[in-house]
Amino acid sequence: MFNLFGPWGGRRQDTTLYHESGLNDILPDALIVNGEQHYLYGDAAYMIRPWLQAAFCGLLTPEQEACNETIKVPRAAVERGFKDVKQVCSMLDFPRKMKVREGPFSQLYRMGVLVWNLRCCPYGGASATFFK
Repeated sequence: MFNLFGPWGGRRQDTTLYHESGLNDILPDALIVNGEQHYLYGDAAYMIRPWLQAAFCGLLTPEQEACNETIKVPRAAVERGFKDVKQVCSMLDFPRKMKVREGPFSQLYRMGVLVWNLRCCPYGGASATFFK
């Protein structure tokens, strides 16, 4: 994980948080690797950009259905990272300890991500292994 933003309450809209995080300014340059534009896959709430793609919706052509089908597995692989952070730092998965305004939840989660990232350096992670 390379960018943590927040914490924010769960009622904030994804698009609003995306713009407030500044990712719209960071991603265009950050996702060009060896002259090739890479992209992130988000949900339909985000505006489509060259660096941010979403699933096709509505009445779909067979090609659009095939595209949506092929992107499901990589999307699930990326989401494993959140599960891995909670497994490496198991206290983050203890609901009675992780209550808003009752402790430094955001700092604990940031520390958990740091520990997970440090562990991924020598051992790798599920997402890195999946994408080679």
